[in-house]
Amino acid sequence: MSQNDVFLVIAFDHPLQAVESVADRIATALCCQGVNAAACSLPRDLQKLASIPPDKVTGILSMGSVPLSHRLGDGWLWEHFACPVTVYLLDAILYDLARVPVLRHFLAAARQDPRLSLASPESGYAQWLQESVGVRWDHLPFGHFAKIKPGEPAVVPQARLCVIGTIGQELGNNPANENLPGLLERVGLSDPLLRTRVQDALLASDADAMPARTVSEQLGWNPETALQHLPALIAVDSWVKRHRRLAAVRSLQGVPVDFFGTGWRELLGDVPDFRYVGNIKHQDIATLLRHYRGLVNFDPNWQHGVHDRVYTACAMGTAVITNDNTALGEDHLPAELISTYSAQNPELTEQVRDIGILGQQPSATTPRYDVMQSHCWTNRIAKWMHDYPIASNETNHQNP
Repeated sequence: MSQNDVFLVIAFDHPLQAVESVADRIATALCCQGVNAAACSLPRDLQKLASIPPDKVTGILSMGSVPLSHRLGDGWLWEHFACPVTVYLLDAILYDLARVPVLRHFLAAARQDPRLSLASPESGYAQWLQESVGVRWDHLPFGHFAKIKPGEPAVVPQARLCVIGTIGQELGNNPANENLPGLLERVGLSDPLLRTRVQDALLASDADAMPARTVSEQLGWNPETALQHLPALIAVDSWVKRHRRLAAVRSLQGVPVDFFGTGWRELLGDVPDFRYVGNIKHQDIATLLRHYRGLVNFDPNWQHGVHDRVYTACAMGTAVITNDNTALGEDHLPAELISTYSAQNPELTEQVRDIGILGQQPSATTPRYDVMQSHCWTNRIAKWMHDYPIASNETNHQNP
């Protein structure tokens, strides 16, 4: 690893290389802004990291809070390197706080040290909890992972849709067949009337995108109190996430769909026109999408921010059917490629028929270079760096 001044983008080892893919794109985007950057992954590259002189590191972006768990010498990562350190939360902060204890140490330090901060691809949780968390918390949307090789032949997509993602491994670890009343009783809601009120609010047609906030509002918890009940909130959040995903795909019965990721067959069983294909590496998703008429996406518990799959599909020219999300109103993605549904009341078989996505005459998918330009990681990082302490080479050279 370079002994010149370097900005580190630190991932953690992931079986499908999803986290490493994000780190690599961000490191490249930083280089496009004139910042010498390198991606690494822990624990694999821990020795390399330890060999870098601390004063040579100009900044750190940690992919989630897991990399912070690794110590260098006698100190935490943010203590060893006296540079700006940002944790890029890849999921709701509730999960990191409950499952990665070091994040609490980081946040305690960040309340006293302005060089430490958070960023996330979804801003709803920041709007709700930032004042209680008490640290800087930026919105850094995902970028696309489109991939076009020069001279690559055109592909005529098959008349099928695809779903990409796992199910049944939600971080709340809820039993597969647990019902909502049973879950609410298990997490401490012993009053039947109160359970019914919370359940009705969670399942209402106009329910909040974020179930944890719904529970908190129904129980009269302010954000500070909510953060003291993480096990209950995570259990509910995971249950609703699974419920919304299953509702969406069950409403696709009769539509030819291929599922990439684990858990679908176990929960859905054998369904005519459904094929369960298995896992796919993150870096291969863009290539895969060219072979399908559309992607069915869900970001069921996010209010303002969507998964990189949405941007990648649009950049590859593949249509997307995804749940309502306030970020879509600001993203200006091609209207002909985006169709939204209610996460609380999906009716996707009818929607697929109405938009005619499978009835079109077969033709090769055309990449959308306008989407590639607008939603690339280089632009995402440039905007984020605008107010970031190491945003220019001049700042880098001022480091000790």
